[in-house]
Order: sequence, then structure tokens, then C-alpha cells
Amino acid sequence: MSQIADLNGLVQNAAGVYQAPGAAADFNYSDGESVEIRLRDILTAATDLSSDSDELQAAIEDWPTEYHLSQSRANLVRALNLSGVKRVLELGCGCGSITRYLGEQSGLEVDAVEGSPIRAALAKLRCRDLDSVTIHAGNFNQLEFPIDQYDLVLFVGVTEYAGRFSDKASDQEALQDLLALARGTAKSSGVTLVAIENRLGMKYLLGANEDHYGVRFVGLDQYQDSSGIRTYSYAEWCTQIERADYSAHQFLYPFPDYKVPTVVLPEQFDMDDAVTALEGLKSRDYVEAFDLGESEHRLWQGLLQTDSLKHHTNSFLLLLGNDARSVQAMAPDAVNEFPNPDLAYRHAAPEPTPAQVFRKREIMLNAEIAQLQSHTANLEAKVSLMSRSLGWRALNLVRRLFGKTTIE
Repeated sequence: MSQIADLNGLVQNAAGVYQAPGAAADFNYSDGESVEIRLRDILTAATDLSSDSDELQAAIEDWPTEYHLSQSRANLVRALNLSGVKRVLELGCGCGSITRYLGEQSGLEVDAVEGSPIRAALAKLRCRDLDSVTIHAGNFNQLEFPIDQYDLVLFVGVTEYAGRFSDKASDQEALQDLLALARGTAKSSGVTLVAIENRLGMKYLLGANEDHYGVRFVGLDQYQDSSGIRTYSYAEWCTQIERADYSAHQFLYPFPDYKVPTVVLPEQFDMDDAVTALEGLKSRDYVEAFDLGESEHRLWQGLLQTDSLKHHTNSFLLLLGNDARSVQAMAPDAVNEFPNPDLAYRHAAPEPTPAQVFRKREIMLNAEIAQLQSHTANLEAKVSLMSRSLGWRALNLVRRLFGKTTIE
């Protein structure tokens, strides 16, 4: 039994996942039932489950299947030096695409936790032939973890949801809780990895939909209608890192973003190598078609030349720790480039997910309500102003003379 299971009284269910006895599937995060059924069927039938599986790559037919099955998903961690890593904790492992790669590395033991029991079962399916991987289902905010045990703790596409699954007063306080959890369970020489979108990423500035809300400019507007999901800018991350008492950190830059990267730039990079690597790269909008054409490379080149890339890269890959040597050793020291597969479905405009459609309608409805409230307030102000005018008082005097009700 894993330490996490032992500490929390978890038992192995029929799917091979450690879970609290009698726990209900009430974790509100899903790609949709039809997507999860499709993934289950694909993974169950697959004979090659590896992180570079051509079989799974061939099964990609839309964005959800690309996100969970693409060979490019693991490029995020392929760029890192994991030679000194023995024990890994992945918090929010999803359907196991990153987990799979980690479990394939020789001598590496992986504990993975996923809030959704359905997705945890899919992660177990993906890693079913790897004895080095243990999958747990549960809200990790409510679990107890062993102290000073892990060389690497990962949050891949997780920290932006901190406020959604926490009772803290702000998203930032919830984020600090996650970073404190990672610090406590990591060794003194351990590294915490965070992969997340940049609120001020270039594609968002130029009109791409925010990835979680499916609406343009909502992140640039500081998430005024936040539902507990929030990404951060470079400057905001520097503040959060300082608050979390990490003494060492590195910003790495995955392109086009952290989800399916084909380029990873180190914090310090050769300018010519970076310009060459980003040539032909296309930022992606996962809701609708988005293509800046040849202008995109010119924009990245301009940001590189003005030392502004860190502020407007679409995503961050953060390495945090209190041992500068461990952080430095894990970080790449050169530009990493990977194959960019040409997937047929990407030539068509992507279909928004049901959750994105619902969220977009909700935000539009809230905007209409706010507009009506503003219009009503303006009318009330005008009526109030008129009621105090000489003409209005004269009209009421005439109405009283003729026995009519006054106008308020």
C-alpha cells in the first residue's frame, strides 16, 4: 500500500485506484461523459500505451483526444533533466498522459492524485502496465501527505483551479495553500513544477479566447466574474513565489503553450536559437479558429529583441525550490525542439466543449443583466432629477388643483 493510501485510509477499488471507502464521484471536473467513455474505449483496446505511442496518436480526432493522447503532451517534462529524481508526486494527474511518461523513466516511483474518480480510473488504464505508478482518487486539499518525501512535485494545469476547490477567501490564498502543500511533502532539495497559462499571453492580447472560460479578454480584465479559476502574469507569479518562501526559481517558456508544446525555451537562451525555434509556430485557440499567419513570428521576434518575452509568452513552466542547485540541475540549458505533428482535425475550426458554451452564455447573460441594471439606474437618476425640477413641481400643483394624483 502507498504511503498516501495508508495515511488517509484509502483502499484499492475495482479499477485499481486507491480511494476512500464509499467515496462518491462528486468532484466537479470533467471533459464530459462522452469524451471519457471514448477515452476509456481507446485506452482499453490499446496495445501500446507509451507516451510516444503511434497507436494512441492515430486515435486523435478532436481537441479532448489530442490533449489526453498526444505524444506532444509529455514534451513539457521531456525537456527536463530528471536524472536525480527518484520519487515524484503528481497532483491533478488527469487521465495520465504526463503520469505515463514519468512512470516510464528508469528508477522513478510515481504517486499520482486525481480529484475525479472517473479520470483517475482512466489514468490507471493508461499506466496499467507500470508497477512504478500508483493512482489515488480524492481532493488533494483534503488529503494528508507524507513529509519530506518527494524529489519532484508537479501541478500541470492545476494551480489555476486552486480557488475553485478551496474555501479560502481568494484565489491567491488558495494558490498559497497548494504551494505550501508541495513544500511540505517535498524534500529540502525537492523541486515544485507548475505549468500554467499566462494571463497576459500574446494570443490573449490579440483576441484568443481564455482557455478556461472560453471568452475573450476575461483574463486581461482580471477575471471580474471569476468562478475560482485564475491564471497569473509574470509579475504576479514573482509575487506569489516570494510569498511562498521559495528561495530559488526558474521560468521556462513552452510553445505554443504548456498543453502540447513543441518548443521549450530555458530561462537563459541563445537569441538566434530562440528566433529559429519559434519560426512557423502557431498559437492556438481551443474554442475557435485563430491564425495570425506570418505576423506571429515577427511578434515573437520583437518580444525576444526587447526582452519582453517573459511577460507575454502564452504559458509558463515554473521550477520552484529552496535548493538552487536542484532547480538549476533540472532546468534545460538550451532550446528544446520536438516534432510538430500535423493532425487532420486541426484544419477545421474547433468545436467548443459544452462547459465552454455554458460558461460563455453565462458571462454574456451576466453582462446583459449588468447593462440593464445600469440602464435602470440611469433612468431612476433622471426621474429623481426631474422630480426636483421647477417644471415637475408646477405640474404636480396643477394636478392637485384638478383633483388628480401627483406624479412622484
